[in-house]
Amino acid sequence: MTLYIGTSGWAYKEWKPDFYPQDVPQRAFLEFYAQQLTACEINATFRRMQSDETIAKWRDTVPGAFRFSTKAHMGLTHSKRLTPPEEKRDFFNAFIKAVSGLGDKLGVVLWQFPPYRKRDDDDLAGLLEALHGGPRFALEFRDDSWRSDTVYRKIADAGGTVCVSETKGEVPGAFPPGPLAYVRMRTARYSDEARDGWLNLLRDTARDRDVFAFTKHEGIPAGDEHGGIGLAQWLVKEL
Repeated sequence: MTLYIGTSGWAYKEWKPDFYPQDVPQRAFLEFYAQQLTACEINATFRRMQSDETIAKWRDTVPGAFRFSTKAHMGLTHSKRLTPPEEKRDFFNAFIKAVSGLGDKLGVVLWQFPPYRKRDDDDLAGLLEALHGGPRFALEFRDDSWRSDTVYRKIADAGGTVCVSETKGEVPGAFPPGPLAYVRMRTARYSDEARDGWLNLLRDTARDRDVFAFTKHEGIPAGDEHGGIGLAQWLVKEL
């Protein structure tokens, strides 16, 4: 199994010069980024459909072992139901087809649902049926009603997992079940103890399944090894 570490996006001019050298132009950011880290969570796919040319450029810029996570389009995650309605099936299929253009560089698709989306087991079943046979997936719920071993097991049995969104600087005892694990480390800065705890949890989990971990990308100095891209670099180095 493999551990994939990165941040949410790469096109941040403020990462110069602590991460990107001054002589690296923005058009070469992804190429440089992929030499330092092993994964990236793409935010751009959440806002709009990306062209085949853009997808192919991302795919061909990074090395073979690198993996992308793509956020599902907001038109799919922020609609009335989890299950894609009939009128959005063509859009759903078009999105899956587009991101699948990343080929084996596509590690997982993140379905990030709004806080008002409360638990609905029948609706979840419809979504899992729609996702069957497609790219690997992680589901991020923001309402506590979804916190249930029953929900977690249904998702794992369908080939996905529940995304852990960590905002308090704490280390969980384990990840939700599934053939992969996914965490978004949203705390701006982790203590030495928490940072070491995350290192151990990620390393231990990666012995049994692929793990995707993405640190917070905004408002954190690029040279800080306790948060942001600096933390992602530290994790890659230590692992």
